[in-house]
Amino acid sequence: MFPYKLCGLYILAGCNNPEYIGSELSIDYNHITFSALKKVGPIKINKKIYGSIFVKENTVKIIWLNSGKYEIDMGLPLITYPYVNNQCKRMNCEYTVDDTDNWITIHHNKEQYVFRKVLYPETTKNSLLSLFFTQLLLDLIIRHIG
Repeated sequence: MFPYKLCGLYILAGCNNPEYIGSELSIDYNHITFSALKKVGPIKINKKIYGSIFVKENTVKIIWLNSGKYEIDMGLPLITYPYVNNQCKRMNCEYTVDDTDNWITIHHNKEQYVFRKVLYPETTKNSLLSLFFTQLLLDLIIRHIG
């Protein structure tokens, strides 16, 4: 049976590659979503990767799907578009959980990732004003294309 204490939303707090710090990991029983966050000035780009996991004692087998999506946040409503890889990737990892179940450390090859559980996820709301500006911007783009 899947350990329910692993379910939840996690933020990457530390790893060997500092580019990924701030990324999110969502575990919903055997479904997993990794959102790699990249910031380019005021623009935030999220690359969402979906997969399936199988947990046995302190090891995890992950199969990443070959499709995902990019989310671009410019302060306006999100712009999303899908992407497809050529093949599904498989990973075998080891993990440890602290006594409070709030920290997960994942070891893959020589890399180590430390995730902190988010107890109260942030909610984002699109305001009416940002929806208006997005519609106006898309209207201008469409008029200049044709």
